[in-house]
Amino acid sequence: MTTYAKLKQEGKIEGKIEGRKEGKIEGKIEVVLKSYESGLSISLIANITGLTEEEVYKILKEHGKIS
Repeated sequence: MTTYAKLKQEGKIEGKIEGRKEGKIEGKIEVVLKSYESGLSISLIANITGLTEEEVYKILKEHGKIS
């Protein structure tokens, strides 16, 4: 395998890993927003998602759910 082919393959692998990370983050954001809209407490949302309460607050603030 040529150096170019190796680098290209490594780039594809890194891209897939980054994509999965982004997908997980987006999924957690969606769960936070829907859970909050359904009336769950921030501490329960944090427990469910594995995020800290501060991270949950930040997501809710960024999406205009709290001020």
